[in-house]
Amino acid sequence: MIRTAEVIAIGTEMLLGELVDTNSAWLGQRLAALGVGVYRHTTVGDNPERISEAMREASARSDLVLTTGGLGPTSDDLTNDCLAGVAEQKMVEYPEARRHVDEMFASFGREPTPSNYKQVLFPEGTELIPNPRGTAMGAMLEVNGALFATFPGVPVEMRGMFEDTLEPLVRSRTEGSIVSRTLWFTGIGESALAEEVQDLLDAPDPTVAPLAGQGKVRLRITARGEDEKEAHGKIDPVADDILSRLGKYYFGEDDETLESAVGKTLAERGETLALAESCTGGLIAKRITDAAGSSAYFTEGLVTYSDDAKRRLLGVPEETLREHGAVSEATARAMAEGARERSGADHALSVTGIAGPGGGTEDKPVGTVWFGLADAGGSEAHKVDLSAWSRSREAIRERSANLAFDLLRRHLMDTD
Repeated sequence: MIRTAEVIAIGTEMLLGELVDTNSAWLGQRLAALGVGVYRHTTVGDNPERISEAMREASARSDLVLTTGGLGPTSDDLTNDCLAGVAEQKMVEYPEARRHVDEMFASFGREPTPSNYKQVLFPEGTELIPNPRGTAMGAMLEVNGALFATFPGVPVEMRGMFEDTLEPLVRSRTEGSIVSRTLWFTGIGESALAEEVQDLLDAPDPTVAPLAGQGKVRLRITARGEDEKEAHGKIDPVADDILSRLGKYYFGEDDETLESAVGKTLAERGETLALAESCTGGLIAKRITDAAGSSAYFTEGLVTYSDDAKRRLLGVPEETLREHGAVSEATARAMAEGARERSGADHALSVTGIAGPGGGTEDKPVGTVWFGLADAGGSEAHKVDLSAWSRSREAIRERSANLAFDLLRRHLMDTD
């Protein structure tokens, strides 16, 4: 039976920060859904000794070991060679793999080079994993009681191979399911949220774990059951308990985002939104329009970075900018009012602030941000101090966008 697994991501480029490993996270989610506990993710560079060491250690403590990367045609693609060494098997050519390489290159209209045929060599005793999306087939091999499965690092290839070949195999060798449900909250810090549900955080099954980032906090509830229905049956009452305590901060679950939650509310109400951004530079509009169907509720967005743009495009009075400055309550309100008037939208949201690293003053330090909201009932403005994030321009902009969405979300709830 397969109960535990490890993922080994192979490639020096990940250690150097040139490439982010998304494969391990995806595999962890898929294996959890199959009832397999993933206890370790390991990243190792293109070094045969370290790859072999990682494989030996993983095989000694896990039922299933998945590797990603290192299956290409170059000299630093070492995964299958290392697997052969760990399994004490010689590398042999597989005619099926050679045919696959030839057919793939023929479909490209090209001839394979001698180095491409490196991808037809596997440890003796291997069961090949087909790869209809690329030239590198994978290998499945039992080593010291652990099942190894090697995959290419290209995500689309790895995912297809896992779903087509390994997932059915793992499902046939597992018992039960591990299910997770994520609840998202905003407007409350991680420590304050944790205090409200501390008794649930200490419970062994289901487990509840918090994770915070940029003005949002999530609680992940995870349970194991004989099947998904049983696991969900454990999770649902815990989720209901959490929402009874923290419902006013809740905005969605699993793949929900602040922007999608806001968009859903606007769409349900048949209302529209316009934006006027300064320090966020169009980030809020970008996130709004990332959602398919956002044209139903988003009319337009203006990036008025300069004072002149605020005057010309939004009608912010010259005296407002002169007397109060671009980062002020009066300017934030005027920006929102101007965006709503010019667009004809039901709601307008504005943001103006100092994202840094320069530009701050004693009265208005880096991290000072004003938000404006305007609708048929008038306008309002809110100030936040993000100076704790003043060392990161990116963090201030991202957090400002999250706060803007939450401000609008709460405004819509209050005016429902």
